[in-house]
Parts: sequence; C-alpha cells; structure tokens
Amino acid sequence: MIRENRAMAGQADESRLIQLVRKWRFPLLLLLAGLVALDVHGAMGIAANLTYAACIGNATDPARRLEACTSIVEDKTGRTDQRAIAYFKRAYAWAAKGDYDRAIADSDDAIDMNPEYATAFYNRGIFWWRKGDVNLAIADFGQAISLGFDGVEAYQNRGAAWASTGKYERAIADYNRAINIDPKQAATYYARGEAWGQSGNYDRAIADFTQGMGVDPTGGDVHAYYSRGVAWSFKGDDDRAIADYARAVDLDPKMADAYYALGLAWAHKGDHDQAIVDYDQAIALNQKSADFYNARSRSWKAKGNRERAEADLKTADGLGAK
Repeated sequence: MIRENRAMAGQADESRLIQLVRKWRFPLLLLLAGLVALDVHGAMGIAANLTYAACIGNATDPARRLEACTSIVEDKTGRTDQRAIAYFKRAYAWAAKGDYDRAIADSDDAIDMNPEYATAFYNRGIFWWRKGDVNLAIADFGQAISLGFDGVEAYQNRGAAWASTGKYERAIADYNRAINIDPKQAATYYARGEAWGQSGNYDRAIADFTQGMGVDPTGGDVHAYYSRGVAWSFKGDDDRAIADYARAVDLDPKMADAYYALGLAWAHKGDHDQAIVDYDQAIALNQKSADFYNARSRSWKAKGNRERAEADLKTADGLGAK
C-alpha cells in the first residue's frame, strides 16, 4: 500500500522545495594565485638561473617544477626570499597533482619565511578548502585580504566558503565587496543570488540571477537559469519556474535535476501527464535518485494509477527514500 501520510499537500510542497534547494549551489571559483610583483623583488640577479626559472616559471611540466623548486628549498645557503618563493611554487605543483597535504606543508614553510606572503595565505586557503576544512580556508582568505591580496577572487571565494557554512550574511557582504570591485562578473551575482535564496529572500535572489545573466557574455549559464527557477518555485510562480527550467534543459539536455524540477512544477499546476513526461526524462538520466521515483509515484497516484504508483514507491524505498 502507498503510505497515505506522504500525501499531505502542504508537506509535499515543502518537501519538493527542500529537495530542489539542495541542488542550486554554485561552486567556489578556487583560482590559484600566481606571483605578484612583490614576490619577485630582488630576483633579477638570478634570472639566468635555469633551475630558478624552471621553479618560478609557468611550467608545463609539474615534475620539472617539483625537481627545480626542491633543489632551491633544500639549499640552506640560498636567500630566504627566493626559498620562500620556491616553497610557494612547489606548493602550487603539489596541488596540481592533487597532493594537498604537501601543498599545505610547503605553504606553511613559505609563510614561515615570509609572514606577509599574501598569495601564499590565499592559495593555502584553497588547499584547505579542497581538503574539506572550510574554517581554516576562511581564516587564510581573510589573512590574504588583510595583507593586500584583496581582489575579486579573494572575496568571491571567502564568500562562497561562508555560504557553505550557512553564514549567508557574511557571504553576501563578501559578494558585495567583489561586485564593488568588478560589477561585470556574472559569477558573483549568481553566487550572491544563491546566498539570498538560501536566506529565504527569493526576490533578491531572482534579481541577482537576472542581473548576472545581463552581464554574462553567454546570456546566462545552465545553473543560473535552474537556480532562478528554484527561486520562482519558492515564490509559487510555476509558470516562470517552468520557463527557466526549460531553458536550463535546452542548455544542458543531460541535467536530470532540471527535468525533475520541471516535473514538480507541472505537478504543482495539476498537469500530471506532463509531470510524468519530465520525471521519465529525469529517471532516464539518473536511475539512482529516490526523489525522482517518489515524485513520479505521486503523479501516478494523482492520475489514479495505483499499480504504477506502488511500483515507483517500491523502487524509491529500495534506493533509500526517507
């Protein structure tokens, strides 16, 4: 038997929106910083040194960079500023290989040698984030900013880190600073829109997604349309939500979550035939989502097809539905 206590309309509406909102997060930019002018001060006398050049240059061979930087950091007679830069660049190389523990260790050494090494703090923040320690990432982004590495990327990434901890007011404050620095970066508007949405301010979320699309050279990416659709869904405007979800699947026909969102919006409008069409598409793309089967089960039940509703519910339960 279908569990009748799942059929309460208000609970279903709340549940569908909760499932949607889990999907609208934008990733951190996580751009590694290169050397700034201050970093190479005093290095002109060694410009001809091939080892140094291989370490600090824009190396296409990470193995060669590791070898060259290691040679420099192990030379205890070398200049402290040059060894700090070598640690910094070797950390970069370790990160390129996915070894964030070594990247952090080298960043520690670079900072020990130069406590005002702003870009080393910034990059270490990224390495901490990659390891899953958001609080240490936030601390390092903040230190980088206080030392003068206070461009758009630093505020964007710290803002996204704050958002990932649920501190949306702080995230929005950082996104505001990033927008003040460069009001033409669509990614910042999208990220701030997501933070507004998570805070429950759907009007401001929609405004930011729309403004981001206005400055986006592509006219808006798939996640922006999808996320604006989520905001419209929370406001109860199914027609505008459907328009945005439809645009999202036009941009990415393999975005299962957007088909799922379309199905939910059509079901909310009472069109369960179209809802099932979209759930079918979502399930064809991802057969491991209990949410998709649960939603289709509700639409089959609304149409009076208890057999198919039971079958989908059973599949959802097998996938760990709650």
